[in-house]
Amino acid sequence: MKNRRITYFKYFSLFSVIAVLVFSTGCSGTPSSVPIINSFSAVPSTIRVGESSTLSWSVTDATSVTIDNAIGSVALSGTTAVNPTTTTTYILTVTNTAGSVTTTTTVTVVSSAAVTITYNGNGNTAGTVPIDPSSLYEYGATVTVLGNTGDLTRINDGGTSYRFTGWNTKADGSGTDQTEGSTFTMGVSDVTLYAQWTPYILSDIGPAGGHIFYDKGSYSSGWRYLEAAPSDQSASGAKWGCYGTSISGADGTAVGTGEQNTIDIKTGCVTAGTAAVLCVNLSLGGYTDWFLPSKDELNLMYTNLKVHEIGGFKSSSYWSSSEYNAYKAWYQYFYDGFQYYITKHAIYWVRAARAF
Repeated sequence: MKNRRITYFKYFSLFSVIAVLVFSTGCSGTPSSVPIINSFSAVPSTIRVGESSTLSWSVTDATSVTIDNAIGSVALSGTTAVNPTTTTTYILTVTNTAGSVTTTTTVTVVSSAAVTITYNGNGNTAGTVPIDPSSLYEYGATVTVLGNTGDLTRINDGGTSYRFTGWNTKADGSGTDQTEGSTFTMGVSDVTLYAQWTPYILSDIGPAGGHIFYDKGSYSSGWRYLEAAPSDQSASGAKWGCYGTSISGADGTAVGTGEQNTIDIKTGCVTAGTAAVLCVNLSLGGYTDWFLPSKDELNLMYTNLKVHEIGGFKSSSYWSSSEYNAYKAWYQYFYDGFQYYITKHAIYWVRAARAF
């Protein structure tokens, strides 16, 4: 009887130990699935010999995190700099009691002879230089020259404004010209392409894509040049508007008065779709400062553009912003340059201008 009790006690004790172990294991939070790799990357992913890249990683539910290539054990998340001398793939291994998972990231190493191409605005007053997404280049690689994708401009630089004409390997233009879309073979040195500029002259394409029809020779009141929109502002013409209403301040006829005329028309005439409103509402070439030209400004459009068959003007009548009286306003006939005033009810063509 005594032996039976001892045997029973032994089995009971063994069962208790097993139960405790099972219970303890079940309450210890043993993962039911393999760990999760949230991210693993190298920035930059392409370097030259001698440069470094930064590995970044983040994992969840791991008891062990390692990176090969002599990096070793690391925390659940972090960064480390690496300096491979050849293209290297790094393996991230994460482990818990449920298993292991891996992922990789590669740092591409180009030779020390790999070179870059940089664009320089060379005195630009606005806009941004292009950035070549294909840099770095190996020796002998073919490079396609980018255009003025960042809308570089050079306005009122020392009293003169300039138009962009392309790129050159020297700032002063004494190097090799490189035009948009052209190609060249990369050598052993980094290349900088400098924006090239030439002063605006009459009939040039202006900053907004129109045609320059006046240059007063110097800057005053914030402008020097007048630019005509590249096309008419209505497919069927428009009325001057507000027949019978005298618009205070809109009677300027001289060069330089068109913008103020247009402002006064907008204030004093609420009729929609008028010639002035079409210009005020115009957004073109990234600019919204368009206005209906004055009588004398309109004449400059005719003599400096239409006579030379520039700008796509019709051989028909165009409105100016110059009011003659409450019932009439000035217009110009672009067939022969004749100017006169006519009822504001008339439907004539509209061509906006802007000053810069």
